[in-house]
Amino acid sequence: MSPETILNVLQTSVLLLVFLGAIRLIRNEKNTVYLVFFAFAIASAMLSNLYWQAYSLLRPETRMPFAANEIGEWAMFLMVGASLQNRSHHRFATKEMFFAALFAAANTALWIAWSGEWVQDILTGVVLGYFLCHLVAEIKQSDVFPRWEWWLTGLTSLILICAQTGTFFVTETVRTPMDLFCYCLLFAMTTYSIIRAVVAYRTERQASQMVSRAFAAFAWSIISMYMSDGYFYMAFFMMATISFPLMLMALRREVAQA
Repeated sequence: MSPETILNVLQTSVLLLVFLGAIRLIRNEKNTVYLVFFAFAIASAMLSNLYWQAYSLLRPETRMPFAANEIGEWAMFLMVGASLQNRSHHRFATKEMFFAALFAAANTALWIAWSGEWVQDILTGVVLGYFLCHLVAEIKQSDVFPRWEWWLTGLTSLILICAQTGTFFVTETVRTPMDLFCYCLLFAMTTYSIIRAVVAYRTERQASQMVSRAFAAFAWSIISMYMSDGYFYMAFFMMATISFPLMLMALRREVAQA
């Protein structure tokens, strides 16, 4: 069994447990709209994994440019974004949402340059942008990021996009250290986000701030996955796996405090 298959089975198992936990929250809570969207997001991710696993077993080493598991990923982003949107009003974060959309567009351009698959990359960029826009609006509304952390996130995102773009215009000897720099930057931000989500769960009294931290950890792990391959991809895949129960734990704490 390949490492990719093992990780996929592990994540699918985690997703199943998170989905069952979300269903339990829905049954015990009256205001369940955003929880329902979250449960659908987890179900979409789980079905995406199951399809990818079945396809890998039936047609190993065969590349499909447009597959059903990608539709599952699009549904996941839409449902997670809808979950955040239905938690509260996001009318006062126009500037933050604009830059989030710009970051998603820059990511999309990089994916197209790497893969040449215009349709699926543009569609993925649109739904990821939808999720990121509502995430930054939720972060602003919960007031979880101090000013310096907004600057850190924005500056890191800018440096990351510039460095990734620069790899197309440099020689091979320069490209390798630039790639390594980008991986280090991604690993640092994803690890930082996960640690802050864990710390927030243990220390924060305001549940909405825990939710913002957990969903931010998920966002950085996904962004990092889409910008990597090989062993780096598998490492970020594991970080994404960790972020799923973190989101559930934050939502459960919020329900308990309601």
